[in-house]
Amino acid sequence: MEGRGRRLAPSLMVGIPSVKLAYRPRWITSCAGIRALCLRATARTGERRCAHLWSRAIGVHRIMSPRTSMCALFGVVLAAASIAAADTTFTVTPTTARPGDPVLVTVVGSPRAPRGTANGKALQFFPIETGYQAVFAIALDARPDPVAIRVDSIAEPQTVQVGEVAFPETDVVVEDELANPSKLERERIDADNAAIVRAVARARGEPQFVRAFRRPPGEVNSDGHRSQHLGLDLFAREGTRVKAINAGTVVLVRPCFLGGNVVVVAHGGGIASAYLHLSKFSVAEGDHVAQGDEIGRAGHTGRTTGPHLHLGIHVPGGMVDPVAFFQLKIPPAGATVTRR
Repeated sequence: MEGRGRRLAPSLMVGIPSVKLAYRPRWITSCAGIRALCLRATARTGERRCAHLWSRAIGVHRIMSPRTSMCALFGVVLAAASIAAADTTFTVTPTTARPGDPVLVTVVGSPRAPRGTANGKALQFFPIETGYQAVFAIALDARPDPVAIRVDSIAEPQTVQVGEVAFPETDVVVEDELANPSKLERERIDADNAAIVRAVARARGEPQFVRAFRRPPGEVNSDGHRSQHLGLDLFAREGTRVKAINAGTVVLVRPCFLGGNVVVVAHGGGIASAYLHLSKFSVAEGDHVAQGDEIGRAGHTGRTTGPHLHLGIHVPGGMVDPVAFFQLKIPPAGATVTRR
């Protein structure tokens, strides 16, 4: 149906009065224009020629009243909308997940940005070459129940089954002042957390990334998705360059009590990445970074027992396991985000 002067498919003619669909777009898109033309003709001739002018404007074989013609046209529009909806499909990856896992929803065939929900909460779709995608987090406290995912114009919902997970306990020896912060230090921790929450909220805008997210190099030094730590700890020597996993805007550069020197990059589409325990900042708030740009140097600032990089990833709904996030391949391999 899109495009000026495009002919509609013959299949849409079922049950519609005999109407030539090679119409003049300016009349079809402006019913007020047709009415004005009819009124002017009546004023000039004193005859009721509106039906004739209307039928001529849209190419009708036989003279019909404006009301009949408008009903025919409306039927064509409804039929086209039904066919378009039938061609729209969506997939969900994965179909089973654990608390802290990200879930990717991909819509194909929609002529415009779709709207959808996951258990009633709105999804934030962004365009890719093959359609639209949205990602959301399975909450840490999610019950082992199915999550219903709905996309408007598609009647059948899909579900993600949430499984149970038992987070292991690990003994970590830290200094007493880090394990038992004072009242003043707790206030600072609260302020740090609030700043990070505000920063990741700024990722709700349009996507700034144009290729798949890239996992930082380094051997994993944490349990990843098996731990409620919900971050990826990577071995790194003091001073190792830390690079952005994708393009975005630096929305937070802050020395934090627990996370040490922290940088947060908002990538858009609701996705943000956080880099903790840095020994040095290489960016400032407001900077735009490309994928692979240096954002700092690895270190052991904050609550940590040695130099490493802690990578956190936030999507709509909360923090997620970075290992599972990189496996989603956002956007799909070979596709880039389309500017629309």
